[in-house]
Formats: sequence, C-alpha cells, structure tokens
Amino acid sequence: MTVFKYSLLRGLKSPATIILNGALPLFVILTAGYVDFNDVTEFHPGLFLSALMVMLGAFYMARGIQLDRIDGTVIRILAGPVTMRSYLLQNFFSAMVPTAGMCAVIAIAGMARHGWGIEFATGVFLCYAFLGGTSIGLSFVWAALFKNKEASVAAFIIVVNLLATLGGLMMPLSILPVFLRRFGALFPPHWAARGLDNLMNYGLNGQFWLCIGVMVLFAAAYLLYGSKRRIV
Repeated sequence: MTVFKYSLLRGLKSPATIILNGALPLFVILTAGYVDFNDVTEFHPGLFLSALMVMLGAFYMARGIQLDRIDGTVIRILAGPVTMRSYLLQNFFSAMVPTAGMCAVIAIAGMARHGWGIEFATGVFLCYAFLGGTSIGLSFVWAALFKNKEASVAAFIIVVNLLATLGGLMMPLSILPVFLRRFGALFPPHWAARGLDNLMNYGLNGQFWLCIGVMVLFAAAYLLYGSKRRIV
C-alpha cells in the first residue's frame, strides 16, 4: 500500500475529519449560505464559519504525519524505498484531495441551494481549498514541533481560533483595532476572509487573486519549514 493510500484511508476514518471537513461546513452553507449581492455586508457568518471548519478539518486530515512520528511508523517507511520528499508530498496530497473535493461539494451545494453563480461558486471553492492547503502545511509544522498529539490538537485549536478572530473569519475586521488587523494579516485566515469579501463585492478581481497567491505562499512556506525540521 502506498503512503498516499494509507494516509488517505486513515484520515477518512477519523470522526473529526468527517464532521469538520464534511458534515458541518456543508450544513452551514445549506442553512446560512445565502448571499444578497444587492446588500453585501463586510461579514458573512455562513461563508466565513464554513471556511474555519474546512481549515480545522484539513488539519485533522493531515494529522497522520504526527501519528507516524509518535509510533515510529515514519522510521519504518523511510527505511524502505521512500524518500522524505515523497513521504511528505504523498501525505500532503492524501489530505488535499478530500479537502478540495469537499470544497467542490460545498460550492455545488451553494449553487443548487442558494443560486450562486458559477463565478462566485468558483471563488468560494478556491478560497476554501487554498485555505485548507495552508492548514495542511501548518499541520506539518505542528508535527515537527509537538510530540504529544493531545497537546498538539489543543494548541492548534486555540491558535487557529485566535488567528481566525484576528483574520476576520469570526467577527468583522472593522471592529478590531488597526494594529490587531495588521497582525492578523500575517496569517492565512486574514487572506481567506479578505478574498471572500472581495469575491462578494467585486468578483474574481485582481485583489481576489492576490489573496489566493498569498495563501499559496503561506502553504509553500509551511511545507518547506515542515520538511526541513526533523520528524524522525
């Protein structure tokens, strides 16, 4: 069995993954995903809360790399014909494929339930999928920093909720002091929220693609850092 298949099956068996990366964000979009484009506000709870759930779900989907480190599986895997780069990439795509698939389901559900246009649904898919990618990369960093899985999960939930608050996924940025908004811009949730806000107001414009590009850079930086740290 390849690392990709093994990691994919293990991730899909996690109840937290099914709930956070599947049932909950889909439920929120179906019940609170309507967008009145004639009266777009800065903050849309349904869209932003679903983005946060996708981020948490992607982290749980990618936790296999930490479990491999704790139980010594990674040592046995790397003792065979598998390089560290291949191991990390296969783990990344085993988490990214179902995450992107769920984001596509959410976008289709929004089109069917709320009449989203193709452009808007595509933008939501891209924001969610790339935010999920940054979460997967961040999980690799977490695996290098934490050996205790309970402490890892607790710390990640606290940090992500803090960053989501400062980034605008849990409350409007306009009510935060300027220095907190600037601090939040140093992390991916801010750019996901900013991308969704631009999407609702202006569509797939240059600012939207800037937000996507910044999230790609975050994901690349996290993956690079996680690959340079010792996980064995």
